[in-house]
Amino acid sequence: MKKGTYLLCLLLLVFISACGGKQSSPPQEASQTPASVIAVNQTPTQEAQVALPGAPDEPGESNDETQTGDESQSPPDQNSNLYDPSIYVIEASGTYRMELAPGYYADYEVEIYLDKVDSNDNRVVTGSYQGGLWIKTTIDAKEYIKENFGDAPVTIQFDAGGEAVNDNFSIYLNTTDDKAWTDYSILDDQGNPKPLTRDMPVAKGGTIAVSKNVYLDAKARGVQGEKVDYHDAADGEVFDVNYIIHVEENGSEVNAKRKVTFFLSGEGFAFTIEGTLTRLAGYPQDVLDYANNDRKNKFSEYFQ
Repeated sequence: MKKGTYLLCLLLLVFISACGGKQSSPPQEASQTPASVIAVNQTPTQEAQVALPGAPDEPGESNDETQTGDESQSPPDQNSNLYDPSIYVIEASGTYRMELAPGYYADYEVEIYLDKVDSNDNRVVTGSYQGGLWIKTTIDAKEYIKENFGDAPVTIQFDAGGEAVNDNFSIYLNTTDDKAWTDYSILDDQGNPKPLTRDMPVAKGGTIAVSKNVYLDAKARGVQGEKVDYHDAADGEVFDVNYIIHVEENGSEVNAKRKVTFFLSGEGFAFTIEGTLTRLAGYPQDVLDYANNDRKNKFSEYFQ
């Protein structure tokens, strides 16, 4: 957001020259520092896996039979305790404020939606997920303007922000990587790695996001009626988003849900958000019904 900072300084010089005001020295821009991540205590509790709603009963089996197998203990083709056909849905969202300079903030809002349909496939949590990533950024410079231009004979308004989207976000959850050799660490707010066990599904990689609805509006009004208006908009810029993902292991699943943690980072930002992996019934009729899922369809509106 250096462009916005330079614009504020230029507006100040214009109005000080016009009004004969006292010039204030330009502020020092603070260097960006890595954002601390949000602490999440992970204390998995062992629970029996619950049967999914809508799954047909097999002949000779009790309706209240539950599955207790852990598919991460062995490859899918050797695991005799696979889930019933399922649809796995990951939803995560969160907000984060990053200080770019004293009193000059970037407010982030993030939503992620991913899914995997395993009607007759590997029937485990691990595997390939597809979906979307949406990030909204808004600049809050009120404190910055007040602190640095408060004595100037001019009123300044400044608004900037935009969105970034990826409608083809894909990840691959696995339990096979040796976590001693591949760094899947997500740090807590004390800088210590969050708990990570061998059987926790994880993913690590990078993707891109494309900017849209980007705007920068600046207005200034002097005491003698002088005014300056500036507007700029730009879409289509591409930037990198890196991610690390932790999913609670099978024994922590309760009511077909388990916690998911995302660490997202890129140029100028780094933060953690949390979400949920939900296991839905995945028989043929369930898959047809899921195609009309309101939540999934609503999320797709971000990309229009």
